[in-house]
Amino acid sequence: MERKIKIAVIDDHKMVATGLAKELSEQPDFAVSAVVTDPREIDALLSETAPDVLLMDIRMGSHNGIKLTEKIKSQYPEVKIVLMSGYNMGQLARDSKADAFASKEEPIDVLASTIRKVCLESASVFPADSPFEEKLTEAEKDVLRLMGEDLTRKEIAAALYISEKTVANHTTSILRKLNVRSRIGAVLKGVELGLVDSSAV
Repeated sequence: MERKIKIAVIDDHKMVATGLAKELSEQPDFAVSAVVTDPREIDALLSETAPDVLLMDIRMGSHNGIKLTEKIKSQYPEVKIVLMSGYNMGQLARDSKADAFASKEEPIDVLASTIRKVCLESASVFPADSPFEEKLTEAEKDVLRLMGEDLTRKEIAAALYISEKTVANHTTSILRKLNVRSRIGAVLKGVELGLVDSSAV
């Protein structure tokens, strides 16, 4: 009998995590080795159970799956990571060195296929990037992050060593690309997309 793929499900919503674990356990070649609802337990999980793949939510309260992925990959490069979200955050997931991105709207058979490709074929599986992810520049992301810290236009300009006019231009572009009307709307959208640290809001 072939060895089953060991999966750890990480999501701070217990109902979501346990439901997903149950569905994945019904796949004949999968074994859910752990369900984690507190991201602070990830280090112990990795050292004690050695899963093949982490299926991890991007938004978990004050914890950001993007940053967690970067940390995990630096310490456990052999562990595969599939990031999940209700939003299309494929480019952000790819930049974090995750192995795949899966929408929470996908049926379980599509998710199962992604896990198999990642674990058995060492494939990278990402959807087409959403428009704002293709267009938002690094400079705009920097401005958005500082907006999330409630800095004024003048303070952002000083922090990034650019003019206030440039900050204003970036802000206008950010609002258009994120399809929001205000700085507050941009920050909230940024938190949803993992571009702004929720603990700063």
